[in-house]
Amino acid sequence: MSESTASPPRRRRLFVTVYAVFLLIVTTAVLRLVHVEADVWDYYYPELEASGATSASRTADDKSIDVLTLGGSVLLQVEADLEQRLRKDLGANVRCFHLSTTAHTSRDSWLKYRLLAAQRFDVVLVCHGINDVRMNYWPAEQFRDDYTHCPWYAGILRDTATGRLTLWDRLKRFATQEGLGPPTVADHRHGETIKTATAFQTNLQQLVDEARRRDDGVVLLTMAAYLPEGYTRTAFNTGQLDYGAGEVRHAAELWGAPQQVVRGIAEHNQRTRTVASVAPNVGLVDLERELAAEGANFSDICHLTRVGRQRLVDAVVPVIVEMLGDR
Repeated sequence: MSESTASPPRRRRLFVTVYAVFLLIVTTAVLRLVHVEADVWDYYYPELEASGATSASRTADDKSIDVLTLGGSVLLQVEADLEQRLRKDLGANVRCFHLSTTAHTSRDSWLKYRLLAAQRFDVVLVCHGINDVRMNYWPAEQFRDDYTHCPWYAGILRDTATGRLTLWDRLKRFATQEGLGPPTVADHRHGETIKTATAFQTNLQQLVDEARRRDDGVVLLTMAAYLPEGYTRTAFNTGQLDYGAGEVRHAAELWGAPQQVVRGIAEHNQRTRTVASVAPNVGLVDLERELAAEGANFSDICHLTRVGRQRLVDAVVPVIVEMLGDR
């Protein structure tokens, strides 16, 4: 092939390469310059908008019964069944706003409820206990009561301080973000001391105090759990334990060393009872005591089988109905 016939393709390739680099530079510059002023909370808690909660009634005297649910994946499991049962028992004017999200802690629920300061709810249902246990697996000197020792909460603090995120920030973090994941075995020593108890109680207490100011009713749930005798991760993974069938199944080690997780849940449950006992606007459903620790109810240490979900709904709905009647 002669030089004259080879040159044009080379020149075209060079042009395309230069043009592509130019577009990349321009795009990067634009993404770094464009700021999203009001989207920080939407980035961290998109469920606020998706659930319709930000559009809920601003007055308590509307004709609907507005129920807000706040929790982690256990409450997320039962939200649809719960809403169906409430509509059956209370009528079609029930509106449920579901904010429960996988891996969220009591801190997330407090922050989300605080962001809904303009809304009013007839009942706020709150269930936490296990995800906060994961917050223990940092050295004591790094631990913070606002959980900002954890990257998720450190990010919230950082981004809400500036009040904005560039599109570049959003794309970069989306591309690189990873789930918190289980603590390493080397970090299990940090979980020997339950550091989250006070923070957990404070989060619930702040939520309850704010609800009282708004005249929202609150129902707190303790966390039911089941760790079979002889539990090992291998036994769990190979189906040797008596856990029942369920859509969600995780080894206990996702949250920490199994016995530490059990102790953490128990301590958080005690703090839930304490908060419920001193607040006049709070009902308590003590799932730890009402939901039997057996494979018929559990598909893993905290997630529920179909039977377990139904039993949870059966325990919760009468308390909500009674509270609404009293109010």
